[in-house]
Amino acid sequence: MKIQQRLYIIAVLVFLPSLLFAQTIVSNTNTHYTTPEAHLFATFVKSFKHGLSLTLEEEIRSAPTHRSHTTIAIGYAPIQYFNIYAGYTVKVYGDQGWSDPNKYIRHRANILLTGQVKLGQWNLSLREGVMLDARADEIDKREKNAVDFTLRSRLQAVYAIPQTPLSIVGKFEILSTLNAPVDYINSLSHAPDINISTNKYGQYISELRPELGLQWKIDKKNTLSLAYRYNYIRSRDINILDSGDAELTNKYTAKHLILLSYKLGW
Repeated sequence: MKIQQRLYIIAVLVFLPSLLFAQTIVSNTNTHYTTPEAHLFATFVKSFKHGLSLTLEEEIRSAPTHRSHTTIAIGYAPIQYFNIYAGYTVKVYGDQGWSDPNKYIRHRANILLTGQVKLGQWNLSLREGVMLDARADEIDKREKNAVDFTLRSRLQAVYAIPQTPLSIVGKFEILSTLNAPVDYINSLSHAPDINISTNKYGQYISELRPELGLQWKIDKKNTLSLAYRYNYIRSRDINILDSGDAELTNKYTAKHLILLSYKLGW
């Protein structure tokens, strides 16, 4: 495939998110705090003929919230520079108690499209996808969704250091919430302390994830990576008060993450 054709694929993926949503910023109560966290990944990939692959990944997250993500996924590369990925994840929250699985187990499904181009020692890629997070515990659906929809956009650059098995990896990922609850807010005759429309409150950028790391390709099947990620999280919550009014809150969390990853292909 010509480089021009590869760039067309990436361009389509770049402009796709801008067609899906616009946002209005609503601000009432702000909370800021910073927390460290560490993630461990073990990924096992089996490649088949005709561009098919099967992936099994285990992710473990440390304090302040202890949880694990177990993912099984199928990948398909119809052409060399384009990949389609569909995965299912079981998320287990270790700090939610063990009496009721509905409280500590969540389910996730996602579909990702990735286009990439190789330029000398550089490999550039853009990934776009949709993530669905489902919960089964009892919730007030005026405040929370049983299923959250998130748009994921990631730009990545990998530089292979000549004459070495090492690569420098830089990433920047944006997560955008598409369906924050708004029905109850919009049904009120007014929203407390807010003098602008809230009908677009359900769509906003929820996370920014710049990341920089080093990748060591031990051999053809084994890869080890170490990276640092700054994870800036914004969450908009709706709290139904005893008076029947609704309080909108914006919370900002800055996480400093150390990511250690191991990948085996067999």
